Amino acid sequence: MKRFLLIISLLFASSAFAQTMREQIAQNPNLAGGIYTAYMVTEQLPVKAPKGYKPFYISHYGRHGSRYQTAQEKYDQPAVLLEQAYKDGKLTELGVSLMQRVKVIAEDAHMRAGDLSARGEREQRGIAERMATLYSEVFSGKNGNNVTCFASPSVRCVMSMAAFTERLKELYPELNITRSASAHDIHITRPEKNMDTFYKTARAIAKKYQQQQTDDKAFVCRIFNDYHYAFKQICKVYNSTDTHLFMGNMHDLAMIIQNFDNLPELHDIFTEAERYKMWHLFNIRRYLTYGPSVDYGDVRNEDGKLLLRDIIERADDVISGKAADQAATLRFGHDSAVIPLLAIMHAEGCDGRVSFANIERLPEVWCDSRVTSMSVNVQFIFYRNKKGDVLVRLLHSERDIKIPVKTDNYPFYRWDDFREYCLSQCRPEAR
Repeated sequence: MKRFLLIISLLFASSAFAQTMREQIAQNPNLAGGIYTAYMVTEQLPVKAPKGYKPFYISHYGRHGSRYQTAQEKYDQPAVLLEQAYKDGKLTELGVSLMQRVKVIAEDAHMRAGDLSARGEREQRGIAERMATLYSEVFSGKNGNNVTCFASPSVRCVMSMAAFTERLKELYPELNITRSASAHDIHITRPEKNMDTFYKTARAIAKKYQQQQTDDKAFVCRIFNDYHYAFKQICKVYNSTDTHLFMGNMHDLAMIIQNFDNLPELHDIFTEAERYKMWHLFNIRRYLTYGPSVDYGDVRNEDGKLLLRDIIERADDVISGKAADQAATLRFGHDSAVIPLLAIMHAEGCDGRVSFANIERLPEVWCDSRVTSMSVNVQFIFYRNKKGDVLVRLLHSERDIKIPVKTDNYPFYRWDDFREYCLSQCRPEAR
């Protein structure tokens, strides 16, 4: 039987937390990328459905593919800083090498802030191809030819939707694909209504903690041969009172390089300990602002309920026959939607809760790289037998993931049980 590509890595294995993040990042520096971690693929055999059951409908939410930094200054500020230091003779040998590489990176990124990369487009086409191949019955026309797509109005999300659906259409030309990228559907493509409640507070706390915990003098001294000069210039360029923003900026650039083809790597500018610490601090920042933290997570998770309700309601319409001609519903958005969706479902490894008072324990229970890489996706695959009994399978980036619903046939759940559980998590009192 033909083998199929599927996202997986040491980090994403079922025993992900058996090996510490420090060990995993030491083996693969790209895993320090957090939300910048590119979608990785390897081979895995498809899972055979229970006897008599065939897939008939797919509901999906996917983050956009690999992209550029969303802020142009992330490229421009270090490029200006390093070029001036080079002219002033204030760079070490490593600093000169870094300046040359950053110049190449910044030139490639000029006027492309937030754009989908070529790799991002390939990621989306690959996910679509595997979906169409593994679940050919869904797109064969036997259960309807309609595929409805919604995308966040963000250009990278629209481009991701275009790449994904183009590949579906190439494989199944008879599909009737409708696409929308409107603010009308923002509640299911970018549900962030409740995020604003504590976002600024959580972000300020995370940034302050990051500033306090960042020990960047050794890093700065590896790049510049005059620390006092470097301190003054960095503070000027970054409009800051210290140099931690420069180190954070360089971490971001070093991590996002994996989302592109033929750009120079920057891993050598960090020590192993620095790389892990930077991941840890950014993991905290993502967790407090988007994740299921004890302090802010309950409010943030309310947004995930909007998306989960939409998934359930549209599946109900297909199963009841109201939308019997619907083969798939595809949504393209952001990591800010994937994180609460997985958290409220208590998907394994995605719902860890700690308070800020115990935030140093976070790597034990929650990892941004695992929860939401580039092109991360959540797929609900629906199966039905001739009696009309329905099963559903939950995939996180194309791999099975457990939720606390009783089943005798994992990774398949009875739809009635699955549905009731999800609805219970959507109620206002659910935590």
